[in-house]
Amino acid sequence: MGCRVGMSTKPEERIQYWKRKEGHTDSKILACGLTYEKAQEMEAFEAEMKGCQSSGGGERVDGVAWCVYCVWGGTIPRSDASA
Repeated sequence: MGCRVGMSTKPEERIQYWKRKEGHTDSKILACGLTYEKAQEMEAFEAEMKGCQSSGGGERVDGVAWCVYCVWGGTIPRSDASA
């Protein structure tokens, strides 16, 4: 089973998107209230630590709070298995 870590200003919408697209069954918002830079750092760190694919961050929007989320239980292969 694979997982995906992403960042968004609307994490619930992104979680639902990945659940529909890839059949993920579980999800968790890992942190909210982050700057864009901090969210990017956390997204990369969590993806590496969990062995998940990273969604690559969203389009930069300054002055808004970003969240980092994780979805798992779907069809995305583990990042270390795809190398």
